[in-house]
Amino acid sequence: MAMERIRFKSIREVLTQGVSSAWNDRLNRIPGLGLICFCWLLAGCSQETEPTKPSASGSASVPSEEALPLDGSATKATISEKSIVSDGATKETVSEWSAVVKLQWKKIAAALLQEEGEASLPDSLRLPIQMFDSTTLQSSELHRGRSVRVTEVRVPEAGKTIQTEPRAFMADLRERLSIGEVNPQNVVHLKLFSINREGESLKTRQRLTAQGFIGGKPAHSSAVVDAMWLLPGSDAESAVPRLVEWSMPVLMRNELGGDERLGFDDIAGKVLGANASWNEQLQIGMNTWRRQIERSLNPDFLGYHGLSIGDVDGDGLEDLYVCQPGGLPNLLFRQEPDGTLVDISASSRTDWLDNTTGSLLVDLDNDGDADLALATRTAFLVMENDGKGKFSLVERLTTLGMGYSPSAADYDLDGDLDLLVLRYAADGKVGDFPTPHPFHSARNGGANVLLQNQGGLSFLDVTDDSGLGVENYRFSFAASWEDYDNDGDVDLYIANDFGPNQLFRSEGEYFIDESSESGSQDWGFGMSATWADYDRDGFMDLYVSSMFSGAGNQVVAQSDFNANMSEETRSRYLKMVRGNTLLQNSGQGQFEDVTSPMAEGFGGWAWGAKFADFNNDGWEDLYVANGYISQPDTDDL
Repeated sequence: MAMERIRFKSIREVLTQGVSSAWNDRLNRIPGLGLICFCWLLAGCSQETEPTKPSASGSASVPSEEALPLDGSATKATISEKSIVSDGATKETVSEWSAVVKLQWKKIAAALLQEEGEASLPDSLRLPIQMFDSTTLQSSELHRGRSVRVTEVRVPEAGKTIQTEPRAFMADLRERLSIGEVNPQNVVHLKLFSINREGESLKTRQRLTAQGFIGGKPAHSSAVVDAMWLLPGSDAESAVPRLVEWSMPVLMRNELGGDERLGFDDIAGKVLGANASWNEQLQIGMNTWRRQIERSLNPDFLGYHGLSIGDVDGDGLEDLYVCQPGGLPNLLFRQEPDGTLVDISASSRTDWLDNTTGSLLVDLDNDGDADLALATRTAFLVMENDGKGKFSLVERLTTLGMGYSPSAADYDLDGDLDLLVLRYAADGKVGDFPTPHPFHSARNGGANVLLQNQGGLSFLDVTDDSGLGVENYRFSFAASWEDYDNDGDVDLYIANDFGPNQLFRSEGEYFIDESSESGSQDWGFGMSATWADYDRDGFMDLYVSSMFSGAGNQVVAQSDFNANMSEETRSRYLKMVRGNTLLQNSGQGQFEDVTSPMAEGFGGWAWGAKFADFNNDGWEDLYVANGYISQPDTDDL
């Protein structure tokens, strides 16, 4: 019997524009938000601090301990109660100097990667540079595993400062970043995320990442750097600022390659290459498909499609299901004993052409095989597995369209799996996403739905009866289930875009919102959440993916950006654009933000993360998927 296809209405014009232009168009249509739209698209991190003052001689003084604390508190994320805006952080300062400073960092990074004797110094390195004396630095080993050694290099509390010539400064930095020897795999990158002006000086803050080699093995370094630049005068030979201070109080270094190699190889082509769908579909980029797919099929190229893994034919090997944009068939790959994957999409009757944003391969009827649940644009589908990898449609919930990130858990402890479907911005019709309002705490998102398993692959909407109807208007992106309080039932964390996340504690069949009381609310552009007992204290901790980019901090910290904004609101904006968050579970129902800006806080513009023990040493490691498509823009910071 031919499989029934879901028919769609129309797709908004903006989705045919591609990822970057779609989001830019979305932002341009947000009224009354001014630069915060720009801040959201290029979200930044960290709070602004007071700039250091130039000395009487014209060169800048060493940044104070307040600028970047040397007592270890710099490695934890905090939101200051003091003013977070300086008069020196203005739109004029940013527009005039941000691009200039970025270019100087690129030139300095390029010079660092050259042979020491042959490197030509950029014009910004022409004056003596004040820095901490590297001979006084203290190095301590934080972790030594079979594949990774973690070392912290820190300035002591009474750190000594010196003035050094530019070439000596570069040589010292090469040594600290383990790039003393030229290697094509060496990398140095400095990402600007704060800029301030006071008088004739600029104070900037940036993230430093580098890869070098120690004993032929890779060494990754990261740090937060404060710098001071002397602005050129009207009669200056060069129009670029001169670097006169460099403050790097803490450097984290990960040395790879112990007794075991920790690494991953891309084997996608090897295991999938024999399938026509690999060459004819998966190897073709979205820019091609968006020109070829009929718009009435509602293709969505924003990357909201998911995949799931499960054994569909009972052979003990896990198989792979891949969701696709509208107009491209979803794909089911069966794993062979040799590890290759064979496309059985058509024969399994799972090759839906409808825009699909998430899937689950889980046993929903307790018969021992993996059934299939799909979130599509106009309906939520449940398909029964015959145990041999053939599926039949048994449930088609047309009132539950535009679902995202479906997840399964036995929340009521009755022995079968229930389903949670997030709605993000769904409002019961197909069309444009609404403008998030208010921007930092949006209350006009879609209503999530909890489906209680009634047996026989039948489900009942129990959202309100279960307590999940509380504040059920957020732009929810992802959900993660875990028993965080060790009471035997599963609790729920929901990562929300445009506002605070939510933690729901389970009391049997009812949920209590503990978001604020538990300290886990984590205001931000939440993208995903993953649980693990990373510190092995018996309580599950939480890592939340969000957004980071340098421009957000520059924009929000401007004194002339929404000058009437309260300190509390501005702090929330800064927290929202800071990036990812690691929340440590105290075991008393409370979570503490212990994010290190030089470790788990370096996750970038993150879309998802997962705890897993990659090297089998008994400790949970963390993998973060990040990145964003951007394009040249003369108004871009």
